[in-house]
Parts: sequence; C-alpha cells; structure tokens
Amino acid sequence: MDERKKLKQMLREARARISPEVMEKARRAAYEEIGVPAPEPENEASRLFKMALDGGGRKREQVLAYIERKLSNKRLN
Repeated sequence: MDERKKLKQMLREARARISPEVMEKARRAAYEEIGVPAPEPENEASRLFKMALDGGGRKREQVLAYIERKLSNKRLN
C-alpha cells in the first residue's frame, strides 16, 4: 500500500473514533476562525438518516438500535 492510501486509511480510522458532537463543534469553530457564518446545523433525524446511508448502509443497524433505545426510553418516561 502506498503512502497516500495509508494516510487516507489512518484519517478514516481517526474520524470514526471522534463523536459527531465533537466534529460539529470543530466545524463551527473552523467557520468562526475564518469569519464565515456557519450553516444551520442539521436536525437529528437528518443526521441519523445520512449516517445510516453512509458507506452503503454500513451503520444502518447501529442507527436503528440507537433510535429504538431512544424511543423505548421516551415510552418509559
């Protein structure tokens, strides 16, 4: 594997370990730093839908499990 592919793989692995909340904060900070207004944040449904479809549905089961837990917790309360 050449160096470029190794670096890309390392970046993908690092991004996978970072929580979405931290990524959103970093994105907003980057926009503030360059003086450009940040676009409106996505709502949770949109974010989960995109995450479920990302990479050919790779995280679909994780997203569905998260939604089921969230809904069951609301029903219990």
